[in-house]
Amino acid sequence: MHGMNILRILLIPTLLIGMSVGSAFPAGTETVTCLMVGLEPHGDAGIYEETLQDIAANYPTVKITAVGKENLESLRIENLRKFDVLLLAQVQAENGDLPDYAKEGILQFLKDGGGLVVLHFAVANCQNWRDSIDLFGAMWVNGKSTHGPYHEFRVDVKDEAHPIIEGVKPFTTNDELYFNLLMRPDMHVIMTANEERFGHTVAEPMLCTHYVHNARCVYFALGHDKKSCSLPEFRKIIVQSIEWAACRR
Repeated sequence: MHGMNILRILLIPTLLIGMSVGSAFPAGTETVTCLMVGLEPHGDAGIYEETLQDIAANYPTVKITAVGKENLESLRIENLRKFDVLLLAQVQAENGDLPDYAKEGILQFLKDGGGLVVLHFAVANCQNWRDSIDLFGAMWVNGKSTHGPYHEFRVDVKDEAHPIIEGVKPFTTNDELYFNLLMRPDMHVIMTANEERFGHTVAEPMLCTHYVHNARCVYFALGHDKKSCSLPEFRKIIVQSIEWAACRR
């Protein structure tokens, strides 16, 4: 089953690559290798296919190997050690909890200096793994966390100097705007989007960073569907988050 998953993903085309013109990488720097887990958040097939194809074609300093959300075996430390960064888009965690080998794999990977990037819906997958908020930086809590209807909104820059958003300006997207997530209090907020409710405006965190055992970690709250992922700014942030998590910018 796992082999079939990987074979299917290889058709995306061949384990993807990514990074941009004007990259912060010095000449001769090795490509950043990244394992991406989860390609179909919300059960919508192919959400990330075009994004990964674009990264493969246009960002040659990052190589992304993508597997399905059910491929939890890929989270064993023996496999994670093949990569510089782990990117979680969605994981199929039964009853909101990962098997021990996957938890131990992720934690050991970070202890060993690997980087972590977590997207959109992945923070809702492990609500019964208490420590996931410390690793992922945020957690969707059923009955508390929510979002309004899918809509168009502006994403603003809070920390203009952060390397993850080098070359990225405020932009407008169509997505779900998450709010009332449980978040680590030490999250460094880089981008926000305004949520209007009950007569007041709240700048909700959209892009944040934190550290686990000195490992660099990123949470990026966008990426609901193909349209959300189609923006060049979205793809540039993904790539530069991977770079930053790998200590390459």
